[in-house]
Amino acid sequence: MAADNYRSEVEQEFSTFGPWVYEIKESYPLPRLFAPFFDKDDQAIMKIKIPRDIDRRNAKPGMNLYDYVIALYRDQLRILERSENDSVTDHLIDAADFMGIRIYKNMLRAACTIYTVNGSFSFSFNSASMDLIWKTANLILASMERNRPVDVSSLPVTEAQPKTMLLQNMLHDIKKEREDIAVGAVQEGMEVYPREDTAVKIERMLWKELNPEAVHLFTPKELIVLENGFFPNRAGMPDFGFTYTIMPLNKLTAVNLSRSKVYSLLMECTIYLGPNQLTYHYGVDNEEVGEFYTALKNL
Repeated sequence: MAADNYRSEVEQEFSTFGPWVYEIKESYPLPRLFAPFFDKDDQAIMKIKIPRDIDRRNAKPGMNLYDYVIALYRDQLRILERSENDSVTDHLIDAADFMGIRIYKNMLRAACTIYTVNGSFSFSFNSASMDLIWKTANLILASMERNRPVDVSSLPVTEAQPKTMLLQNMLHDIKKEREDIAVGAVQEGMEVYPREDTAVKIERMLWKELNPEAVHLFTPKELIVLENGFFPNRAGMPDFGFTYTIMPLNKLTAVNLSRSKVYSLLMECTIYLGPNQLTYHYGVDNEEVGEFYTALKNL
C-alpha cells in the first residue's frame, strides 16, 4: 500500500509539473520533498510551491520538481528551500523581521525578492503565475507588516506624471486602490554614459544603456518604487516589464545620496533595509528626486 501511495504521489507531481506556481491544496498537494515539514493540522493562511527552472521535457518521474514552498501564517513566513542535493532548509521569518518585497516582470520571465533583517530570498517564476504571486505578496504585506503610520506631511508631492504607458496604467491602478498614496518624484528614462575611467565603456561599444523611468510613491506606511524595467536597460532590447518594490517606512535604516562613480550625469540613491541595499539612479539635474529622498532621510 505504501508503495502504491508513493507511485501515485510521483505520478501526480510529474503530471502537473510545468512552469507554473501553484497554490497548495487538494488538487495540487505539497511536493513530496517538503511534505514531512508540515503537520496535518498546519494553520498556514496560504501555501504555494515554486517549480524548478527546467523545461518540462527535462523533467522525469521521481525527480524533486519544486525549489521552494512558501507558507504564510498570521505573524510568520516560512520559506522552505531545496538545495542541489535535495536537502531542505527551513527559513522562518517573524513579522518583526520582514523588511519589504520586490516583484519584477519582463515578458515571460518574472522574479520575486523578499527582504528580511538577515538578508533576502529571491526566486524566479513564469509570469503566467503573476496573479498568484500578487495574491501571495498582498497577503504577506497584510499579515507581516506591523507598522504604525508615519507623519509624512513633510514629504514633497509632485504633479509630474510618467511618460511610459505601462507606468501610467500602473499608477492609475494604484491610485484607484490606495486613496492614501502620493507621488513624491518622477525620473524620466534617459540614456546613461559611463565615466571615461571605467570598464563599462568597452561594453557600451556594443550596447547603449538606459536608466529606466521610475515613479517614487509613498503612503503613511510605505515607500513604493515603480520602474519601467530594471537598471540598466539596454537600448535596442526594449524592456516591456516593470520592477515594483514595496518598503515599509519604519524599516528604512538609512538613505544615502551620492554621485555615481560608474556613470556620469547620474546620482545614486541607496536605500538600506538592514543588510539589504537597493539603489536607484536619477539625473544630476533632477532636483525633484533628490529633494524627495532628502526629505525622506530626515523623517
